[in-house]
Amino acid sequence: MAIVKNIKKNEPLKLIPWLEEAGEMEKQDKEGAVKEYKKIVTVYPLNEKVYDRLMILYRQLKMPGDELLWINKPIRIFEEKFKTPASKTSAKVASLSKSLIRSMGLADKKGKSYYLPQPIARWTKRKELLEKKQKTG
Repeated sequence: MAIVKNIKKNEPLKLIPWLEEAGEMEKQDKEGAVKEYKKIVTVYPLNEKVYDRLMILYRQLKMPGDELLWINKPIRIFEEKFKTPASKTSAKVASLSKSLIRSMGLADKKGKSYYLPQPIARWTKRKELLEKKQKTG
């Protein structure tokens, strides 16, 4: 937490040292580490490592409801990220790309992908396993 306390108002937070500090905190205080990772998520909402650590900590703390919440949240965020194209492409390029993807069997006739990109696929699988475990347990 020393990094967060020493940061000035307008100075951007440094992700790597902040993650390292939160990782060290996990060894002594898992609940404190969870709070720290939640702070990191508010500043860096597209960092998958932070979400992974939160999911792992909630699993270790045996809090499946919170773990499920922190599986669903990044899935929604990353689906939105992958939905919007990084840059505008011409109609011809978009049409050719869709045709190529369909011909390779990676998408249906409407162009919807059969496969989920990472990390969404990994998180979706974890969600299914957790829901199955909650039903049987």
